[in-house]
Amino acid sequence: MGIFQLTSPILMLAFSLTCAGTQTAISKYTASCVGIKNDTLAKKFLITGCFLSFCLSSLYSIIIYGQAENISIYILKESRCAPLLRICSLSFPFASLHSCFNGYYYGKKNTKLPAFTQISEQIIRVGSVFFLYYYFTQHNQTPTITLTCIGMVLGELASLLISFFYYLVHETSHRKDLPYHSFPNQKPSDSFPSILHQLLTLSVPLTFNRVIVNLLQSYETISIPAKLQQFGYSAPTSLGIYGVLTGMALSLLLFPSTFVNSACVLLLPTVSEASSQDNTKRIHATINQAIFFSVILGLGCTCFFYVFGKFCGIFLFDSSLAGTFIQKLSFLCPFLYLHGTLGSILNGLKKIKESLIINIFSIIIRLFFILYFIPLYGINGYLWGLLLSEIISALLCIIILRKE
Repeated sequence: MGIFQLTSPILMLAFSLTCAGTQTAISKYTASCVGIKNDTLAKKFLITGCFLSFCLSSLYSIIIYGQAENISIYILKESRCAPLLRICSLSFPFASLHSCFNGYYYGKKNTKLPAFTQISEQIIRVGSVFFLYYYFTQHNQTPTITLTCIGMVLGELASLLISFFYYLVHETSHRKDLPYHSFPNQKPSDSFPSILHQLLTLSVPLTFNRVIVNLLQSYETISIPAKLQQFGYSAPTSLGIYGVLTGMALSLLLFPSTFVNSACVLLLPTVSEASSQDNTKRIHATINQAIFFSVILGLGCTCFFYVFGKFCGIFLFDSSLAGTFIQKLSFLCPFLYLHGTLGSILNGLKKIKESLIINIFSIIIRLFFILYFIPLYGINGYLWGLLLSEIISALLCIIILRKE
């Protein structure tokens, strides 16, 4: 699990470089096109965004596939990551195109397709892993963690195919006007260079922000096992602790955030639309509701994970260490969910620079604890830094929004 988690920086960087900014740009411009009831222009934004993301993701996929060995040895410091990177790199074009379709339908405030494709992706991803595991064991072969990577590729491919066929069927059979407010001041040109320019104008700063954050997160990810070795653990034990923390404990804590993330996806076009109309009252109401929902969900999760954390670790993962991590990290939930929600609102208000500064400051705090506290106090040093960084990030988001 630790070896697989080490590949996450490369995968996150792939998403940031190839589709994160483009998906957000497509969502925002689609919402604007819906407002002026120009469905044809919205489709042009989608097609142009797909072209841009596919070119970037294909290039990135080729680079990662060809340089997997060097990346594993010199960057990730673990040669066993190379075959995992090669398999995962095949999923980049599928994931980028899938995210573009998601951005298009989020902009139209149609969440049914993204929700269905995400569920389908996970079902196929997990189901294929179970099937391959069964096949290997029945033929007296030892299953490896590469099965998880194969499942990832199949899941992304399936979600893309579902999105594409839904688009073909739905967009050609439904041509009615869309019931949203209009934006009389927005009259974008519908030529390909103009649309591409508009997408790049918004997506490049977002992509730049995400890349900077992910590069810092990558350094954070790589540093944790190394600093655990300085504390006194062996290399396999360090990877094991890291794998339990990120692949088990944090994954469970982040599970309830799916509700928050779903709200965040719709917050950006909602706040953008209200901001374009100078509808301050609606923005206030949206922010207040988002804060209330995030805090209530976070406090409920804190109580649950603190009381049942050790039981969940043993029952779900057969790991008492995972249970200890879940219990200790339970206090993270309110601030973690609040930071994610308010960060989406900041992007909707075009406070991209402020959002970037908060994210960088948060990572710097965690890096400080990794570099100086893990060698002294072990993994607990990282847990303290993680909690402090999320508390400060949530408070900074609130301060900036109140000032705005």
